[in-house]
Amino acid sequence: MAEDFVGTFQMIKDVGYDFVELNGRNFADRSPEDLRKILDDVGLPAPATHVDYDSLAKEPAKLADTASILGCKFAILPYLSDDQRSLDDYKQHAEMLNRSAEVMKSTGVSVAYHNHQFEFLDLSDGQTGMNILLSETEPDLVAFELDMFWAALARIDIPALLTANAGRFRLCHIKDMSGDPTALMASGDYGKIVSELMVNVGEGSLPFESYFALNDVSGMEYFIAEHDGPAKPYRKSIQTSYDAIKAMRF
Repeated sequence: MAEDFVGTFQMIKDVGYDFVELNGRNFADRSPEDLRKILDDVGLPAPATHVDYDSLAKEPAKLADTASILGCKFAILPYLSDDQRSLDDYKQHAEMLNRSAEVMKSTGVSVAYHNHQFEFLDLSDGQTGMNILLSETEPDLVAFELDMFWAALARIDIPALLTANAGRFRLCHIKDMSGDPTALMASGDYGKIVSELMVNVGEGSLPFESYFALNDVSGMEYFIAEHDGPAKPYRKSIQTSYDAIKAMRF
């Protein structure tokens, strides 16, 4: 994307996608106004963006202003570092998400949290980080973005998760898995997980339509194709996932 910033968005639009999800790198080197103009010129709205922890925790009002300029409805915390994953840490994260969401709600920007697999690992007596985040955040303030690949890696029953937390999962990352994830379930080797298990949508075995059958329960609004390490040429990967998703029943 760094090689042709505008051209990458145009390629995504040309393939047929209706919108994009941003991240902080997209507007690190340009103003939100400039980025919004690029998106408008290409014709790709951005209803959501990933954001960094410190901005969300320390400057939620400023972050809400940036998200509003970009046209984003959701500001999403995408990751927690290794030293942020204790039981007490998750309780503090839940408090922070509630607090920042309360600040931001008057702007029309909602806060959400995006999972990997580590949030589903047992911290103590069956308690997980995801349990804490779901139970200790306010449903009317904090939403969730379900990354289906990472949840599947943790061997989560995704339909059961959606059903038990009705209305909480407003966005999702659709990305596929091929192979047996058992040996990598608790691994922190991100590169190995991606290279050995992650594939374009439609080239793996995840039963996406069984998840989408629960959209009325989950509250899912935005379905986002993603691949963390696609092979070049990138357009082929983007097109393959788009074609597979378009053929699915929602």
